Amino acid sequence: MITQAVFPLAQLLVLLTRAINCQRVGLFFAEADSRDFTARIVEPDGADGFVSKILGADSPVIEYLGREHKPLSREQLSVLPEFSGLSEAEKKDIKSGGIELLVPLIGHDRLIGVLVLERKVSGQYTPEDLTLLEDFAHRVAGSIYKEYLREQPGEYQKELSVIDRSSAIITSSLDIQRIYDSFIEELKRVVDVNWAAIALIEEDEIHFQALSSEIGSPWQLGERISIKGTATEWIASKRKAVIEPDLLVESRFATGKHHLRQGVRSIAYLPLIIGDEVIGSLIVASQRPDAYGQRQADILEELASRIAGPVENSRLYARAQRMARVDELTGLLNRRSLDEIIDSEINRHSRYGGVLSLIILDVDSMKRVNDTQGHLAGDKLLRQVGSILARTIRRSDQGFRYGGDEFAVLLPQTSIDAAMHVAERIRLQTASGTKESIPATASLGLASWPTEGLTPDEVIAAADSALYQAKRSGGNRIQRYQTSSLISNYTVASTQKNDDSEALSTIYFMAAAVDARDHYTGDHSRKVNKYAVAMGKALNLEPQEVSRISACALLHDIGKVGISDGILNKPDKLTEEEWKVIKSHPQLGATIASHVHQLAPYIPGILYHHERYDGGGYPEGLKGEEIPLEARILAIADSFAAMTSARHYSAALPYEKAVQEIKDGAGTQFDPSLVEVFLSVLEEISSPYDGVAGAEALEDNVTPVATRGFK
Repeated sequence: MITQAVFPLAQLLVLLTRAINCQRVGLFFAEADSRDFTARIVEPDGADGFVSKILGADSPVIEYLGREHKPLSREQLSVLPEFSGLSEAEKKDIKSGGIELLVPLIGHDRLIGVLVLERKVSGQYTPEDLTLLEDFAHRVAGSIYKEYLREQPGEYQKELSVIDRSSAIITSSLDIQRIYDSFIEELKRVVDVNWAAIALIEEDEIHFQALSSEIGSPWQLGERISIKGTATEWIASKRKAVIEPDLLVESRFATGKHHLRQGVRSIAYLPLIIGDEVIGSLIVASQRPDAYGQRQADILEELASRIAGPVENSRLYARAQRMARVDELTGLLNRRSLDEIIDSEINRHSRYGGVLSLIILDVDSMKRVNDTQGHLAGDKLLRQVGSILARTIRRSDQGFRYGGDEFAVLLPQTSIDAAMHVAERIRLQTASGTKESIPATASLGLASWPTEGLTPDEVIAAADSALYQAKRSGGNRIQRYQTSSLISNYTVASTQKNDDSEALSTIYFMAAAVDARDHYTGDHSRKVNKYAVAMGKALNLEPQEVSRISACALLHDIGKVGISDGILNKPDKLTEEEWKVIKSHPQLGATIASHVHQLAPYIPGILYHHERYDGGGYPEGLKGEEIPLEARILAIADSFAAMTSARHYSAALPYEKAVQEIKDGAGTQFDPSLVEVFLSVLEEISSPYDGVAGAEALEDNVTPVATRGFK
């Protein structure tokens, strides 16, 4: 019986029966649970007298129609060997129903329905009839199936909607991984998924182009593994999906044991097909056994057929992007990539702490090789060095073809001393690895951020300079960049005329980043600045001197940009080694400031703000008035600001207790005359220190209490 909901489909069948003079035509779709194909619409006389069930989902007839995508006649059913296994019930259904022809409806490269035709009113089906039927099936298959599903209750509509939305998500970006989690979240509405990946075939390997997991993963995004023995290899050969119901019971593929360790019980592999080529697989896995029945398999197959095109486009785009950033000769990233990545790494290290190092390597006597053995030999040598570099550096490092016969290695979160070890390993491997073919050695220059440069260009220039020194010294050696004395040369640096605006902006950005990383005292530098400025005014210093103290206060902790969060915010007692790291921040801060000539006058305050009046401080153990005035002021302001702020390892001291600590430190930790100045400033505040409001009041309510007798 024809329902109103699917009446337009019935009209199409009426027109079709008239066009080919057929007795009756039936439109068959798979049942949701059994996946057997049954009659849904029959014209012109309804379903009465027509076969109610054509064939089961595992029937050789259904396999043939899904594989060959072409009509199947009654004569073929009786003569082709592959149909000899038809059950008696199936043969009876076909014979009693008067079935003459079966035409597959193909949507997204899979069988979605079957058009079943009885005998013609007169005569036999002609080639013209077959052409008309195939054209009809090709043109209307997708729309017929969608309309049919749209009229089904609940689950069908939900599944179709999820397929449509998931396909739209994958199509929305050429960067598949960026939107892959959204894709999987949508898929979870109808399929159980704990782990999923898109694995692409690249020669004899599979490459994980996208990956989403809530249970961990045996492989990482971008990783490549051998295709041998994997399900992806199997589906590439068979061009069809495979489901493993329970890996604990049976695991057919080499990757099964790895999935099982992650808690996966059932897994489905769906081929991604473009034309005649299987380009890879969509893999979904569940911690639940038997998670993927026929219904889930159909959803996944439909989805895989829709996303294959966008996935291939993404692969082609990624390949083009890679070619633009990869040196064709060595396979390493090129100079453009170095410029992009070092800039990104410096920004990351500014926010989260740590130092990074850069190695620039030059192949010694490259010109001699080209001149005596030819450029082909030179290219071979460069490939060898590139290969040595790729296998010698650490997993966290990144190698580049810098240009000509030069290479570079970027080492995140690596001190210059640690980088020296990596450089020595590269130097030795270059000498031994090229010995048998084209003997060669390498010279290497090293520099680090932020001590040898603040901006990418400065770090690269420093490493280049060090490389030049290594070459001048005879080659086959490592040279680290050498900086001059900070304090003795700061007046010379202040006469430089170069434009340091970019570096200056970088320094103030890093100063803000240091404060932002301390969740307890995020405005520490601003508080120190308020106290220090108030003391400078109380001392009746010249405006430019007060300005200098203000800048020193804002930048005094800039060196902490090179200290990791794990040490900087450690709640427990620091180890001896960790204290050494903490105590290095004044020297590092002064080094950073030395790169900008406008900041040269602030170097003494930054470098010496942890010196003690009795000579027991660091970094140089200066005593009394050997310590610059601005550093003695900062020592008091820094200590009081720290004591009156809550820290991750202690609560804020009460106002009176903090004042007493400052008094107790007079003559030992602090300059006693400056302690008196500081206490007099505090006494002019109408109420005890109460955070930002009190600090702001300091600047507006100070009275000069001393003259410029301090030095």
